[in-house]
Amino acid sequence: MTENRLKKAALFMAACKIHTLIACHPKHVFYLSGFSTTARPYWQIGQTCCLISQNGLRALILPKPWGKEFSPVSGFQVIEYSKGPEGCAQVIASLLPKHSEVKVGADLTWMSTLLYRALSKEAPHISLLDEHPVLAWCRMDKEPSEIQALYQACHISDHALQKARHLIKEGSQEIQIQSALDSLMIQEGSLGGGFTTKVITGSNGSLPHHVAGNSLILSGSSTIVDLSASVGLYESDSARTYLTENSAQNTGSELSCLHQGICEILTQLPEKLRPGVPVCDIDRFVRKELSRLRPDALQAGTIGHGVGLQAHEYPDITPDSAELLQENMVLAIEPALYLPGHWGIRIENMFHICSSSTHIMNQLEASYGNL
Repeated sequence: MTENRLKKAALFMAACKIHTLIACHPKHVFYLSGFSTTARPYWQIGQTCCLISQNGLRALILPKPWGKEFSPVSGFQVIEYSKGPEGCAQVIASLLPKHSEVKVGADLTWMSTLLYRALSKEAPHISLLDEHPVLAWCRMDKEPSEIQALYQACHISDHALQKARHLIKEGSQEIQIQSALDSLMIQEGSLGGGFTTKVITGSNGSLPHHVAGNSLILSGSSTIVDLSASVGLYESDSARTYLTENSAQNTGSELSCLHQGICEILTQLPEKLRPGVPVCDIDRFVRKELSRLRPDALQAGTIGHGVGLQAHEYPDITPDSAELLQENMVLAIEPALYLPGHWGIRIENMFHICSSSTHIMNQLEASYGNL
């Protein structure tokens, strides 16, 4: 598994003429080397790095004593360091080319300022280039084991969303529902998730990233539940919107009609998600349909995104994306409408793009929340 990823990374490095690549993001380090731990949060461990080069060098750089607690994959040299960022920089510098003619890339967004400064001091002849896209491109093309883990995480999400329907009752608090759903996902094998579970009811619904609080579920309201499960470090992302009895009992009510319209958008997507289709075309289709449903309602800045080691990863489904859909991509697409101060409706499914078809990974119907 890791060997295939390294070969893929080497191809992208060659295309970008990068001699050496330094990965600092914990998920990038795992992707290339297989190193991960649940013993402590990554920020408590210290900086972990993975360094690969075109001459075959493969090094995993870990703070002491983590090197002794990890069995490296074949072909990787594990090097421990002490003395914080300065010690890490000394190890990295000792592995870098000694001349400045070659390109050295790093995911600079995730390299700490202290490490960057220390490395600039230890290797002043090297100019680091931000090559985060190299690994983002690699991670778009999912391997069978990655897709399997995402299906498992999606399955846990479905169970939690199914449970939410029975928890969303008049008088219940957002925070109570959130706690119950998090507990359920842990019991089913989820190790955390990509973000804090969102339970957003009533007028809070027009705030897409509202944090669950003491707000009560009211009669005639809509409630968004957006959550993520994690299996083998792979994170799902799914959402449903639930309409309480008075808002859903009349099939001609506005919320019920908008809910049904968004479900129909999601139903049409598998026929449009095909390898070679521009990502921006998907954005254009979804936004056009949302505008038809309610022209004056607000739409999300991002219609969807990639899913994998992170619940939100490259590519974003936006009007200016230059990417093309490709086989073995996994996407989460979340059509949503928001009326400030009143309500929000967001429904999100995950999609697995294959060579000749696209599969909806969620087994729970998008319309499930329309009571």
